[in-house]
Amino acid sequence: MENTIDLHYFWNQSVTYQEYKELITQQEEQDKNSEDEEKRKLADYIHLNLSRIHRNDKTIKLDEATVAGLKSISKKINILVISEGWCGDAAQSVPVVNKLAESSDKIELKIFFRDKDERLINKYLTRGGKAIPIVIILDQDFKEIAHWGPRPKPLQPFLDKYKAQPETYTHDDFAKDLQNFYNTDKGQTISHEILHLIQGV
Repeated sequence: MENTIDLHYFWNQSVTYQEYKELITQQEEQDKNSEDEEKRKLADYIHLNLSRIHRNDKTIKLDEATVAGLKSISKKINILVISEGWCGDAAQSVPVVNKLAESSDKIELKIFFRDKDERLINKYLTRGGKAIPIVIILDQDFKEIAHWGPRPKPLQPFLDKYKAQPETYTHDDFAKDLQNFYNTDKGQTISHEILHLIQGV
């Protein structure tokens, strides 16, 4: 049965990239000294991810093919990202999506916090899980064209290996391999994969 959730509603409940960064900064400040251990742990993740976000904002550069592809977009595109500040993959991907939006006057980006209303993420489960980020590409009428996430395709083998061999290929090994990919790739694969979906409009 098709889930006919109103994506325009969630768009209107979303925030800009700048507001997203400000809100997760506030969340980290509020929770880093919380009596709740889980909140303190998430605040630590947010602190680390804010460093990644700021670094990516400064260092990610789109290649010539991506810039040319963005210039060829003729219709308005709305991109709605489901994210949270504690998510390491989001800290790598959302700045790339923002760079795409900044580089095209046809693209508008907004971000929805996953845990604010789980009806949205429940439409985009990954193998039954609420993995983020999820990048939803919408037309000018807020109808879905495609979606992407939670990671670029070259990272899938690492996840498969971790799921199959968690005793010998630990979560720390998995996280290290992901971070090495992101550091080396510098957002190129993410930008290519998302642009490919946009160009399918």
